[in-house]
Order: sequence, then structure tokens, then C-alpha cells
Amino acid sequence: MRKDSVFNQEDSYLNSWYNITKGFGEFFKEKSANLKINPAEAMFLSKIYYKDGISQREIAHNLIVSEANITKTFKKLEEKELVYKTVDKENNARRNLHLTEKGIKTFEECIDIFGEFDVITFEGYSAEEKGRMEKQLKKISDKSLEIIK
Repeated sequence: MRKDSVFNQEDSYLNSWYNITKGFGEFFKEKSANLKINPAEAMFLSKIYYKDGISQREIAHNLIVSEANITKTFKKLEEKELVYKTVDKENNARRNLHLTEKGIKTFEECIDIFGEFDVITFEGYSAEEKGRMEKQLKKISDKSLEIIK
């Protein structure tokens, strides 16, 4: 007899999580084809968009990835002319990251894509139901991050 697990439970949160991730990935890929960026790069841009001058170290901490990963992503986005860096006036060792005009426009298109997915996903849900779902997912998210700390 095979072991029972969340993998063979169609309504398990892990199967749902996988489907949401897969669905969003395909939706974003289709909608952002002209932008030539992926969701991880969009998250990178979001950190700069909402905190102009943020450091690579801060982005790595916020996105829970290595600084090497951030360096690689920055270089890709720099080649696409979406980001640039400046030397911090108070700390010559620190580099501050910024979005170019093209980077701002690109990220604002990402906002629209994420928003469209949100509207489609929560169609038929009340604001209260959506709020409850978001709070539950935040708790799951926080607990999963505690595991890796």
C-alpha cells in the first residue's frame, strides 16, 4: 500500500499552491511577453520602485535570496536598461539602486498584470473573504519562512 500524502489529496493546500504558482507563471508569461522579464525580476523591480536607492543587500534580504543572485539579476536588468546604480554619498562602499524611466514604465505594466490576475482570481469573492484569505496566506507564508531562518 502506498503512503497517503498531500500529493494525492486534490484539495490540499500544497496542490493548490502549486496550481496557483503555475497558473500565475503562465498568465504573467503571456501578458508580459513584450516586457521580456519574469516574475522574479518584477519583484526585484518592485523593491526599487517603492524604495528608490535601496541597496542590493537590502533587496537580497527582502526577497530571501543570496546577494550573488541579486547581482546576477541586477546585471540582467541593467542590460535591459531598466535599472542603474549610484555610489552612496555617505558610504562609498554602498551602491544605491534606481529604476530608469523605462524601468518605471515596465514595472507599472507589471502592476497592471498582477492586478489583472488578482481581479480574475478573486472574482466572486467579497472584500471580507479576500481579506481573510490574504491573512491566512500571510500566516502560512510567515511560518514557512521561520523554517528556513
